Amino acid sequence: MGDYTGVRCKVIIKPEYRKEMEYLNSNDVQYEWSKSHIDFMKEYGDYNRATFIPRGGLSYMPDEWEDVSEFNRKFIKETGLWTFQCSLKNYELTIQHFFENVLNKITQEVIHLEYYYESWENSIFLDLIEGKIVRTEKKGIKYKEYK
Repeated sequence: MGDYTGVRCKVIIKPEYRKEMEYLNSNDVQYEWSKSHIDFMKEYGDYNRATFIPRGGLSYMPDEWEDVSEFNRKFIKETGLWTFQCSLKNYELTIQHFFENVLNKITQEVIHLEYYYESWENSIFLDLIEGKIVRTEKKGIKYKEYK
């Protein structure tokens, strides 16, 4: 069946993309990326499971993810703060495609970007460095013990 991969995201969106992010966050659209007015976002919308970012549930994620409201899905246009946490089956590398073709372009600053595969012991942290989303040396959070 396949395992789930989770993403926890708290970033500041660049000012030039805030209007579009507000539109995509509206009740009429709710992150249907294919309805974007910006080409690279619209193209991402054609990717399998694209709407799971940021709308996916938290299937098979650590219990700690359920208790933290700081990652509730929201976008604040005035500050550019965008937060969400989600999980999805990442068969076609949808998450990596999102990081490489959307998030890296619209993000001004990463506050928290965490990636976790359900069978891993630890998560990993990512950051925006020279226009790319890359793994950092920061130690991931240990969510479970291997036996």
